[in-house]
Amino acid sequence: MAEDSVIAVAAANFAHTFPSQVLTYITKCVKPGQNITRLQTYGMADGNDKLLKALDKIKPSALIGVSIDVPAAIVAEYRAKKVPVILIDAECEGASTVTTDNMAGGYIAGAYLAKQGRKNIAMVSGRMNVEGGFNAKKRYAGFLQALKESGVEFNPKFLAEVISYSYSEGTEAMQKFIKDGIQPDAVFCAAGDMCAMGILKSIRELKMAIPETIALVGYDDIDAAKTCKPALTTIRQPIEEMAVNAYMMAVDEAEELIKNPKKKIFKPELVKRESA
Repeated sequence: MAEDSVIAVAAANFAHTFPSQVLTYITKCVKPGQNITRLQTYGMADGNDKLLKALDKIKPSALIGVSIDVPAAIVAEYRAKKVPVILIDAECEGASTVTTDNMAGGYIAGAYLAKQGRKNIAMVSGRMNVEGGFNAKKRYAGFLQALKESGVEFNPKFLAEVISYSYSEGTEAMQKFIKDGIQPDAVFCAAGDMCAMGILKSIRELKMAIPETIALVGYDDIDAAKTCKPALTTIRQPIEEMAVNAYMMAVDEAEELIKNPKKKIFKPELVKRESA
């Protein structure tokens, strides 16, 4: 990469824990003369216009998209100007991909809770029918498959969708379950560990024993998952490795060391702690 080169990193919202951590790890990788520019689409219809304007205004050497849908037409526009596109937790023709097996992640969580004898399992998910919703859909599909194979019936009323993957949304989701008369004996929070910790707060306020009365499994394995009380059982995504791989792909493709798009898929792992 030439001096003063720019790597554009795009996400719906960097306030979300996952893209924020990805950005941090990518920033640690940059060499002297390389610069990082953030692009936030906020999941809005004009997000694609922002990506196109960035191509002409910022003139990046590479684009790394984090958990966002980038249409094939935009990828083609970038590649026509010899700007590679690398997608983290997303896929598109013409773009390189770094991801984990999201369906496997949902399956692992569902199978683990079912094996513990949990029958009334709730799920808190990111929205499935919006920009970036493909991951939520895959985690949900894997979760349902595991329950079906285990002979556990899932009640659609036990599903809550959140927007920002935030602590407060987790608290509100659990409170709504109880308000609606839904009493789960386990919750799989596929919307990330920060949201799961909000659920944890509500469970404690309800004086419910964890994991005896209700178990909780999160997603991502952020640093705070280890230190919260009780420590959070979660599905680990290797966030640092994903970020580093995306950065290396961006540099190699920008320098034309790689001619064709690549794909790297990591395996999610169950990290057993105190909450389940």
